Amino acid sequence: MFKASLRSKVKLKSKLSIVNALSKALIIAISAFIIPWLVNQMLIREIDNQLIENLDKTYSLVEQVGAEELIKQGGDQQAFGSYNILKEEYISIERAVDTALFESIDFTHRAIEGETFEYRVISATFESQGKFYLIEIGKSIKSMIEFQSLIKKFTFIFLLVLVALTVVLDLLITQYLLRPFGRIIDRLKASDHPKNFDYTPVKTSTADFKYLEESIHGLMKKIENAFNEERDYISNISHELLTPISIIRTKLDNFVNTTQLTDDEAIKIIESKVTLGRLTKLVRTLLLMSRIDNEEYLLADKVNLNELLRSLSIDFQEHFEQKNLEFVLKVSDQPQNIQGNRELLHILFFNLVNNAIKYTSDGGHITVILFMDGGITKVEIKDNGIGISEENLPFIFTRFKKFQESGNNFGLGLALVKKIIDYHKFSIEVYSKPDKGTRFVIKFLSISSNNTQNH
Repeated sequence: MFKASLRSKVKLKSKLSIVNALSKALIIAISAFIIPWLVNQMLIREIDNQLIENLDKTYSLVEQVGAEELIKQGGDQQAFGSYNILKEEYISIERAVDTALFESIDFTHRAIEGETFEYRVISATFESQGKFYLIEIGKSIKSMIEFQSLIKKFTFIFLLVLVALTVVLDLLITQYLLRPFGRIIDRLKASDHPKNFDYTPVKTSTADFKYLEESIHGLMKKIENAFNEERDYISNISHELLTPISIIRTKLDNFVNTTQLTDDEAIKIIESKVTLGRLTKLVRTLLLMSRIDNEEYLLADKVNLNELLRSLSIDFQEHFEQKNLEFVLKVSDQPQNIQGNRELLHILFFNLVNNAIKYTSDGGHITVILFMDGGITKVEIKDNGIGISEENLPFIFTRFKKFQESGNNFGLGLALVKKIIDYHKFSIEVYSKPDKGTRFVIKFLSISSNNTQNH
């Protein structure tokens, strides 16, 4: 799981850089073997050409002087041999027993003055004046081996430097080519609302990026239109619903005041009024969310979190007593002020505490803590209620999400909490386990200046 998560976080330019680096490393590995081998073959071929050339010269000398005369010059009646002073080359001519004519080139070792040398030797037999002779011309490969070792070192260093330069160059070029893609991604990240999306074209000559940008612009416009239509629909329907609800409530009140009702009829009327109250609350919540979407709330209030949380403890005092809940409030003595909308922040904490009360059994406890962590103001609201299963945690801020196994749903309360959090550009984290309780942690980050203006 960790490896999969790590792979999912690797950026495109990083992947391209890794691929380029691996390809260069592969080139080094292959070249480190192939180039010395090619140089070795070229050296052997060059030595062979020199040996063949020397053999031709020897044939010419034999024709001029005679084989026997050359053998006599060597001071031996059977063979002629000559080494240069560094033992790098030698030539020998001797009488051959075998009368077959042949020419061959091969490697051989020779012991000279107690030291062994490796030579590349061309051997050939020839006939002169009815006699057969063997010629051997050797060339030491010591210098070739030393040169080959030098070539290996040079090749490795050269390729290493070349790969380092090409990797850096590839990285710079990749970053330059992917810069428009990065800007497109940054604009998507920076857009917290469809209407705030920046439609300014990104400068690029890459057709794929242009097509991607055009597709994103078209998609964002569709999202914005759909968002506006949904927002207007919710706003209009909420206003329209409030009027008949108010009329029904008024008629029920008049009916109760003017009619003699039995106890059973009175209970039914009360139940109907409770249902109307819930419906009214639901419609007002939808209307409130629509107003937040329209950015009708100013975020210019200086809100004292200490006072706000203390007022909530007073508001819910009766509820705590009814369920015999232990409520603990821990706030700092120093005022903790944040910038935002006082009304929305009150609704935010009201819904979270109310949610904790709703899902905490009688005799449980609820704790609200205001504290600083790394220079960031945080509020923690936790309870020891029924908790939320791990698979349901990602959906708790979804409107009217219902879970079949529990029969519970989160309605609009937590959805409204998330909308207020996003509107203020704060963040919220949720930790919960079934039968162990739930903990909400709110981080009060900075608010961008554009949200403090009138809308």
